[in-house]
Amino acid sequence: MNLGIFCGVGLFAFTGLILLGDDAQAEDQDIHLLSLQVENDLFFGDTDQDYTNGIRLAYVHHPGEKRLGAGINGFLRKNLPLARSGKNVDVYYSLALGQNMYTPEDISRSDLIVNDRPYAGWSYLEFGVTAQGRNDFELLKLDVGLVGPASGAGFTQRQWHHLIGADQPNGWAHQLPNEPGLNLHYARGRRFVIDRVGSERWSFDVTPHFGAALGNVYTYGAVGATLRVGTDLNRELGAPPRIQPSLPGSDYFSGEGFDFYLFAGGEARYVVRNIFLDGTWRSHEHDVAKENAVLDLQVGAVFFWQDWRLAVTHVFRTKDHEFADGGHEYGSITLSHRF
Repeated sequence: MNLGIFCGVGLFAFTGLILLGDDAQAEDQDIHLLSLQVENDLFFGDTDQDYTNGIRLAYVHHPGEKRLGAGINGFLRKNLPLARSGKNVDVYYSLALGQNMYTPEDISRSDLIVNDRPYAGWSYLEFGVTAQGRNDFELLKLDVGLVGPASGAGFTQRQWHHLIGADQPNGWAHQLPNEPGLNLHYARGRRFVIDRVGSERWSFDVTPHFGAALGNVYTYGAVGATLRVGTDLNRELGAPPRIQPSLPGSDYFSGEGFDFYLFAGGEARYVVRNIFLDGTWRSHEHDVAKENAVLDLQVGAVFFWQDWRLAVTHVFRTKDHEFADGGHEYGSITLSHRF
């Protein structure tokens, strides 16, 4: 399927879902947000291997209190456990388009490298809904996309390397074959707040969470926590989002003026399936034995200025397959604008 047609159909479907719930008057307060995320191992690790690049463009819609009783909004408030708990909970929606790429360590070789991970690409549409209270969140995301040459990841990397004058990746002819991907991600967390740290303006919080993924791309269970210290931590709940698989984060933020915080977090995952290591269900040239237990650690900083948010994250991931020399590290940069 042509990726452009696929994305257009997904956007039309998502817009239809939102319209089902938008029968309120125009004076309802709508909040919209756009985020661009770029993740690359060049940022901190100065490598070009494993999970080497990811990009995600997300649109977030918070429809306002009066809109939450109609259509799909009412359905979600009745069926998300946090939303139906009776607490003061906001519900917002997200639509994202993303692409991930995975390569072996030596991208100069054009032959099949059997003692390293296969080349693989993944392009997807992500449909998300999040219920968020002052100290609780629950999110559900559905990814629909394509693994293989149809993802366009090989073309993207070759063109980017040509543009910046980097070494060309020569092994994309051996990437995993085409396979449709369908994946469901769920996470829930609760924040515990210490109101003051040294002054009335500074505060500290801890947000433990648990989550799971189910699908032919990823299947795993996860537990983790995020610690933050900074000014006005109520502007968002937990750290900013990252590209899956990752610690959960908030696509939405609020507040005015300038604020910032520092954060550190970790997530342990028990992985049952990882298509980029296990290979597709369709016949493929090779695969590698994955590590079932994987740990992500992250540190970073977030800055707010009025309707803008900038997040910078340094991620450390433990060895995830048999041929890896050790762990992998990469950086994530997210720029968001609220309107």
